[in-house]
Amino acid sequence: MTIASLDELAGALARNRIAGDVGDLPMSLLQSSDQAEDVQTAALDAFDSDFRGYALVGTSRQARSTLGLEQPIFSAIPKKSFHEGKHRFRLPNGMIGAQCELVLTIGRTYPAMGEKIDRLSASAAVIACQPAIGLIGRRARPGADIRLAAIADFAFHVATLCGHSARHVDPLELDGIGIVARIDDRPIASGRTNLVLGHPLEAVVWLAERLAAQGKTLNADDVVATGSCTPILQVLPSQLLMVDFGQLGTVGCAFD
Repeated sequence: MTIASLDELAGALARNRIAGDVGDLPMSLLQSSDQAEDVQTAALDAFDSDFRGYALVGTSRQARSTLGLEQPIFSAIPKKSFHEGKHRFRLPNGMIGAQCELVLTIGRTYPAMGEKIDRLSASAAVIACQPAIGLIGRRARPGADIRLAAIADFAFHVATLCGHSARHVDPLELDGIGIVARIDDRPIASGRTNLVLGHPLEAVVWLAERLAAQGKTLNADDVVATGSCTPILQVLPSQLLMVDFGQLGTVGCAFD
């Protein structure tokens, strides 16, 4: 099938995500950030009709280096790709890896009318925090402009797998937490929550500013997946990934 328009490209990305496939698509059709965002939106609408919040990718220097990005990117999280308490997951083709991240739940419209967007106001808007594994991958090979292709391709989002909520943690104190990731009970990576833009709440600030530029806000019960607090981890079928977030608890998943 020849793909000659942005609408057709969005449809092909959605079909590949549904099928768990990755292939050669004409990502060179993308000539601007606006076009890449429009393709992402159309692909999301073709994939699901309900959304749970937003996933950020590339919020640490190391993650950006791994992915070839100069700045973070984001995508809405389709509801059917958001899982709480899921202990097994079938990996699709095109996997890049796993992000050890936090998922923050927003308790109200943020920002409110006239409210300053900063770390302090973000802390007042966050009502819950969950340890999480964010799976990222491709539905298309990237082509020459990695950033535009990544934005259009759901910002690499595959799935968000959440552990239990830590509802009594002060959001302003989320930056000092150490993380250890194990695959098949072998430690493979460590990190700290402050690797996310200096503080996990800055992921909410960064996202809120970009949504505000589009005339949008975060809403009550939206979640924000912060991006990885450790290096991006390669995960393979038959492996078990367990991530210890210290006082925030643990999250784990076996992969098929």
